Amino acid sequence: MRSSILLSAIAIFCVVSCSKGGNAEMSQLMRTVPSRSLAVMHFDRCDDALELLLDSTLVFRRLDYGRLGSAETILSYDYSAGLIPLLSIDAGRASEDSSSTVRKLLAQAEENGLRAIYTGELMPKRAAVLISPSQQMLDEALRHVECGNSILDARGFVQAAAMSEGGRGCILLKNESASRLLPRKMLATHFARKDLVRFFAGAAEWTLLEFNSYSREKIGVRFRGDGNRKYLCEMFAALPAADCGVAAVLPQNASFVMGLPLKDAKDYLAAWQDCLDRRAELSKYRGHLAALKKAAGKSPETWFGELSPKEVAVVRWDSHEVLLLRPQKKARNAAIGENARAGFIPALLGDAFRLADDSCCAAQGGWLAFGSEGDLAAWLGAGKGTSAIQLPRKAKYYLVTEELSIIADSKNILLNVN
Repeated sequence: MRSSILLSAIAIFCVVSCSKGGNAEMSQLMRTVPSRSLAVMHFDRCDDALELLLDSTLVFRRLDYGRLGSAETILSYDYSAGLIPLLSIDAGRASEDSSSTVRKLLAQAEENGLRAIYTGELMPKRAAVLISPSQQMLDEALRHVECGNSILDARGFVQAAAMSEGGRGCILLKNESASRLLPRKMLATHFARKDLVRFFAGAAEWTLLEFNSYSREKIGVRFRGDGNRKYLCEMFAALPAADCGVAAVLPQNASFVMGLPLKDAKDYLAAWQDCLDRRAELSKYRGHLAALKKAAGKSPETWFGELSPKEVAVVRWDSHEVLLLRPQKKARNAAIGENARAGFIPALLGDAFRLADDSCCAAQGGWLAFGSEGDLAAWLGAGKGTSAIQLPRKAKYYLVTEELSIIADSKNILLNVN
């Protein structure tokens, strides 16, 4: 299912930016979507949307929508064990509809084991066709229409939907439901599932993906918090983009790079610690730092402040991985040696920067590198500066993998799904 990729794309990285929003009007078709829905996919054309979102083998793709193929549509997923889908299609002016298009669609749905209904109570003079594999789902949607309670009443949804600037459509995801939305195998070679779930849940209250065309390239991404500054998107909204220089030290065949450019390392740590404090996680964080200080004889925060990093990145290629740090003062080339500060960077910045082995360190091209002895030897000997990975001159963060890329510069966040 293609939507599995789209639903999971934002969960990969724990640093995100908030948007102040756009000016799209709220569609009345939203009144058919139950308030407990976890994912709401709203597009201006039914047939194009289903082709983009769903695999051709799924039953919704087998129906002939006739004139309704060009109608506004919403595909939503309910909070249930099976994430039950509900397809809502704007059927135009409300009446006792006897058109062949609607009658044929309702008959097709029944023939394919689906439940479908036509309702003229969506809003004054408007009607809708609702289709779902579950009669219970249809009944619930109709109750919402009749009583006027819908996704529009879900906390923060209207504000999140208002971030849309138009285009062909958008997807809204409820971040706290990450464990239900994220596919089990998504980026499993790079991240533990529990980390992805935690990142996505802590990134924002709602995530919006905006499509200016029916393509999975250059998807706009926006995040909305709740105003309490506990979400990562709220933390990053106040932080500037910074110079991005990792491309110069990437191995030619790098397949994964995740990085964090820093304008001011102390400001970043202060913002991160404030976010942790608002989540009631700061005591645990400080306890870990204190344990590392006792073991290493130096505070991770003091070490980080002395280096004043301008960029930190994890790079993977050919079964190798290294953690790179670009200090304010260029590091002199150094051979592989013991890393006396093992664990410092992930303790400070989060588990996204944790390697399986960071027991050794080296330096080349002005960058410090951490990893296993074998991985550092591979990095030192690799040809650099010719990687196909393209990054902007300045960024707030970046993530490029075989499956997708998400890059936030000073103005936009763009997602590409491969």
